[in-house]
Amino acid sequence: MNRGRIAGAVAVLLAAVLTGCSPSSGNAAPVPVVGVTHTQDSADDYPAAQVAAATTTLARHPMVQNQYLMGWGADNPEPAPGVFDWSSLDQRMDLIGQTRGIPVLTLAGAPDWMKGGSPGTTDWSRLNTAPTRAHYRDFAALAAAAAARYPQVRYFQVWSELKGLYDEAANRWDYEGYTELYNAVYDAVKKVRPDALVGGPYVVLDTWSAAGTPAPSALSGPWGVVDQRALDVIDYWNTHKHGADFLVVDGSSGTRDAGLTTDVFRATAMFDTVSTWLRARVGLPVWWSEFYPTQPGGPAWSPESPAAAALTVAAVAQALRGGADRMLLWQPQASADLPSAALWTTPTASTNAEPLPLAVPWTWLAANVNTRTTISYSPAGTILEITAEREVLTINLTADELIPPNQSAPLSAYGIRITPRH
Repeated sequence: MNRGRIAGAVAVLLAAVLTGCSPSSGNAAPVPVVGVTHTQDSADDYPAAQVAAATTTLARHPMVQNQYLMGWGADNPEPAPGVFDWSSLDQRMDLIGQTRGIPVLTLAGAPDWMKGGSPGTTDWSRLNTAPTRAHYRDFAALAAAAAARYPQVRYFQVWSELKGLYDEAANRWDYEGYTELYNAVYDAVKKVRPDALVGGPYVVLDTWSAAGTPAPSALSGPWGVVDQRALDVIDYWNTHKHGADFLVVDGSSGTRDAGLTTDVFRATAMFDTVSTWLRARVGLPVWWSEFYPTQPGGPAWSPESPAAAALTVAAVAQALRGGADRMLLWQPQASADLPSAALWTTPTASTNAEPLPLAVPWTWLAANVNTRTTISYSPAGTILEITAEREVLTINLTADELIPPNQSAPLSAYGIRITPRH
């Protein structure tokens, strides 16, 4: 199996991890590198007995837990001007608190009256519509009200994937409009919460095959070419923002036009290359608020598959090699509409939530990745090892049973094992 530039013995000290936006007061522990984004259904939507395994997974070691201001599990927080309903967001924040999470709030989802709708109504089909420019300050005021209501939340992401902000006529993102919205929110949140850490622009870093890209950039690799229009968003925002504490992006290791352009695991090097570029370009901690390691063609690897878990951990390892600070798993509860790895199964009328293959390595990453962690590959690139202070997480990146270096027992196809560090 050829791993290109990652083949051979590689050991990378993660000296850049957990810098910049980690708590620095007193002897506070560093914020975990990995976390989750709760969506429509999560562990707070079922009887406690049904989701005991889910809450145990979340609470095993504190991890970052992100929730949206509106939508994705939260109702309209301000259905009419000055009329607030925080009940569903309170419920989700209670879940995060009860499971020892480090809360993050994504300030996205605008009430209908901020985007041309009638006060007192909520048309969920328009959730991805941005507020009109005339209501940017109204949305900023709502964001500030949320920041004041939840003092336990220190991290705030502004908007999501520039939803509703694409300029069709110019065939590019309306980065001027987004940055105006971002600055209004940044100023409003910082005014009521000077301790808050605010990040953007939460742009999707689309990639294309070399032959199919409509907007080529110099940022490329065997995995594809990053769309220059997304990089333009980052550059404009970085130049015109009032301030920022971290940079937020999302992306996939597969291209939009051709899917995977290299081996499924080799393609995860995209997260390394792009993270390295972003740190150098912007000089802020890099958050992958969403990341999607693309699966091979054919039947999808289900969340129950160890292959999906191995691929997810491999993507995290690559991002950490590039100096990324946070990796948030979209939707920790498995769902039929998202076959990628998750942490637990969806409860049904007759079944409880059960841990999935990613649950143990994900909580291990939350507990163990720090500045002394190293990442290495076997000479053939078939075994990945993440070495912490006391333990080693070993992943088989192949469909064959293999014996990892310095171990005597074989590791099953796409298997993941935790062993003491020698």
